[in-house]
Amino acid sequence: MEYRYRPMTIGDYEEIYALWRSLPGIALGKADQRQNIEAYLARNPGQSFVGEREGRIVGAVLCGNDGRNAYIYHMAVIPEHRRRGVAAELVRLALDEQKKHGRPKCHLRIFKENALGKAFWERQGFSVRQELSIMSKRLEEDCPDA
Repeated sequence: MEYRYRPMTIGDYEEIYALWRSLPGIALGKADQRQNIEAYLARNPGQSFVGEREGRIVGAVLCGNDGRNAYIYHMAVIPEHRRRGVAAELVRLALDEQKKHGRPKCHLRIFKENALGKAFWERQGFSVRQELSIMSKRLEEDCPDA
């Protein structure tokens, strides 16, 4: 059976959140709670995608923009469905949608020690920006470091 791709909906949340939680290298926080993902999808309609096989979500990309540039926040594929083009297709769909919205760049954050993830993103044409650093400030006490 083939893979099917479609825009992510809030109805996919439980399955996608379980996928994110099951994989190392994905940091989850309050921004990933259902109400926040619902608001994100509403602000960025049709810009995040899921891949399905036999009615089950096997991959997902959370993507949107801030009005200037695009951002990918989570990209995940169930391990047994990797190396079959699922992630590459999800990224292609997300980036094509951003191009339609006139976004000139897409950014993402990745943990320094995530060699597998870095190799994937480099194959997709992304590069590490050596001249930039991320600076963060916690606005809530119980906010995780990530």
